[in-house]
Amino acid sequence: MRQAVSSPCPTAHRRSLTFPFCLLFAVLLARPCVATPGEWDPTGDLKTARYGHAATRLLDGKVLVAGGYALNGSETLASTELYNPAKGTWAFAGRLNAAREAAGITLLPDGRALVVGGFSSGNDLASTELYDPAARTWATTGNLNVARESHSTTLLNNGKVLVAGGYHGGYLASAELYDASTATWTLTGSLLTTRDAHTATLLRNGKVLVTGGYNNVELASSELYDPNTGLWFPTGNLTTARREHTATLLPDGRVLVTGGYKAGLNLASSELYDPATGRWTATGNLNEARWSQTATLLPTGQVLVAGGINSSIALASAELYDAGTGTWTFTGSLITARHYDTMTLLTDGHVLIAGGVGNGTSALPSAELYDSGVMAATQVSGRGSIDGAGGPASFTLRATLSGDRLSGSLAFSDPAGGVSFAKARVRTLTFEGNSATFGGSASLDDGNHVTYSVSVSDNSSDGSSDTFAISLSNGYSAGGTLTSGDISVQ
Repeated sequence: MRQAVSSPCPTAHRRSLTFPFCLLFAVLLARPCVATPGEWDPTGDLKTARYGHAATRLLDGKVLVAGGYALNGSETLASTELYNPAKGTWAFAGRLNAAREAAGITLLPDGRALVVGGFSSGNDLASTELYDPAARTWATTGNLNVARESHSTTLLNNGKVLVAGGYHGGYLASAELYDASTATWTLTGSLLTTRDAHTATLLRNGKVLVTGGYNNVELASSELYDPNTGLWFPTGNLTTARREHTATLLPDGRVLVTGGYKAGLNLASSELYDPATGRWTATGNLNEARWSQTATLLPTGQVLVAGGINSSIALASAELYDAGTGTWTFTGSLITARHYDTMTLLTDGHVLIAGGVGNGTSALPSAELYDSGVMAATQVSGRGSIDGAGGPASFTLRATLSGDRLSGSLAFSDPAGGVSFAKARVRTLTFEGNSATFGGSASLDDGNHVTYSVSVSDNSSDGSSDTFAISLSNGYSAGGTLTSGDISVQ
């Protein structure tokens, strides 16, 4: 790292939603024993204090952290750990073949985790490794063509992993693609501008948006990677140059960029990228300027930003962004101020922050959980049909929770509307009166990735039509009434 650091008591509620003759839901809602919505609560400490590490959520819901720096930054780590949300504990998950910090990590479609490059003992790394969660082992895979650290890694819709930019004896423009089927890296088109400390975001259209970063000066430029051509092309410039900021894909397909650092300034500004126009527009400012913070999209549609650093002081404050109003509001503060930590959204809607460095040079072992107030469905099953506009539509829904694993899917097809998807992930389910709403993410048959929300409503009168509606991002929508039966929300 070249830039120095200054840096069991669950409550359960059972409710059922039924469509006689047509659809049957059996729903159990459960939430972990965490304080109050909008607050942070301690969870188990890491086995090894670390910062500058990498983290990803695995398919079974556990969180894998790998590498980083220990103590005061004098030791690069090869150790890895797994967080079990059901128990709130960490366990060792084997050792990397090469200790590394400032590496990238990506969860592959087959459930393995790919760790790429990084920095160790004065050297940038070209080596990459795969974690097998079934065996809890690490194995080396193909080497990068160019060693690098502080780069970006992005899983593309075609299953390949895009690595872009970074640093190796200078700021890099090169980009590479990893093919898990052959375990090889191949060079693809180079960035238009050399950069590290940037962000990379997979858009709904399958392109990758890279923003800002550093190459001896903070950058305002942004560019798009097209996987179909393997080329980069320019798009609108940020309104403010910045590095070590965050970028979050919103449910409507826009990208929110927040905070960062520019020429001695800690930034509070935020801006929005519209893929339809390629333009950036300013949105509400953070209440507290910060860089090296973490951010994630909550199931509520809000964006949570926490920690970071401001004028060499590590921050404990956290804020929520509401895209509807374009404003930021403070939420509960972290128990421990920190930056260079990791933030991971769990399957039940809670957010895990792990490690980092506080007001000093020592790595932190502590971890915390944020309660977003979302209750996740733990057992759902059903099928049915609706009389959509222009013809019938059909859907099926299944979701289960066993131990600490959430798996679920929604399949929907509306031939008249030209909308269909299968195996959509179920993320949330809520009740209000005689209606229920559930949502998640899906892949349409045309290749587009969308978020979806489904609402069902019971008019409490037997023999009368009840409603079922589904809305998706990117302008897709479908809806109608049940062809038979009534909804019963109990």
